[in-house]
Amino acid sequence: SGAEAMTLMKGGMKEYSLMEIDALKVIEEKLGRLTLGLGIVGAILSELPITPSRLLDTLNRPLPIRDISWNEREVISLKNHEILVRLLDVCLSIFEHADGPRSLAIRMVQVCGWFAPSAVPVHMLALAAHKIPKKHRRGPRWRKWWRTLTCGLATSRMQRSEAEAAAMLTRFGIARCSAKSEYVQFHDMIRLYARKRGGTRTAQAVVQSVYLRGSIKHSSEHLWAACFMAFGFGSDPFLVELRPSELMFFVKQIVMPLAINTFITYSRCNAALELLRLCTDALDRASESMLAHAGKWRETSFSCFRPAQSEAQYTYLWQEIALLKASVLETRAKLMLRGGQYDIGDDLIRKAIFIR
Repeated sequence: SGAEAMTLMKGGMKEYSLMEIDALKVIEEKLGRLTLGLGIVGAILSELPITPSRLLDTLNRPLPIRDISWNEREVISLKNHEILVRLLDVCLSIFEHADGPRSLAIRMVQVCGWFAPSAVPVHMLALAAHKIPKKHRRGPRWRKWWRTLTCGLATSRMQRSEAEAAAMLTRFGIARCSAKSEYVQFHDMIRLYARKRGGTRTAQAVVQSVYLRGSIKHSSEHLWAACFMAFGFGSDPFLVELRPSELMFFVKQIVMPLAINTFITYSRCNAALELLRLCTDALDRASESMLAHAGKWRETSFSCFRPAQSEAQYTYLWQEIALLKASVLETRAKLMLRGGQYDIGDDLIRKAIFIR
């Protein structure tokens, strides 16, 4: 109702003038009484010395031009709520004003959209935020030298801890506290906004944080999300291309344990086998890519200048990928045999033996 919407937006303030009440009603109408947006408005008015009319003026300003592409589904879910996008932009501007352009809270928002829809551990969210690659911009040498001298002071002044950044997100209504301790959860619209704002470069950071900090017991949903991004599923292409060394670590630490646990514990046989099949395809792509690069390297390098140690390491890595592929095939075969697919399992075993 209108009274409930007004209560959400008033935040900590109980009384406003008639002019400010009218501004709140305009904001309510623009948001379409979307509970998420109303809560964020109330949080901003509670946390900052700003009036509803001034907030309305800020929301009426034109959006900065961004290279954002929308598909049909996203148009329906987010583009029709343009005022919510403006409101989220205001929140991120507040975080930037408080902590600077490399604000941990901003980066946590940027990566949240690539995690699974379930609650995210704060430490994993923060690690992904720290993994976002910096945008390199050339500047005068004196500026780089000055930053080197003052980086310690800047870090102590601007950087917040993981807990403080997460608390800021919950205070402004961007994230919600979870029933689990030190976990936060994000609304689907905020996750969509984050994917559009951060782009696919933040997906790489999420995958890295998942395979470094994730576990089957505490974050299996996020392990699956990382697999979707690294391998793709169905008609969705893969978004993240891991380096060969990263891919090997990802397969050993995440993919194989996740597939076995999914098959044995939850009896989701098709999902586990499809994951291992896509994993095999990814290892094939990595192996072919390494062979292609090695061929170009040999064509463009003089033998007297070619570092023998680097070539030996390259060969060793290629061999390790081949052996890992054999292990994946062997695991697929064992699961096939448990499921009664004897012919396919026998064929996979033969392929694994041939590789070894």
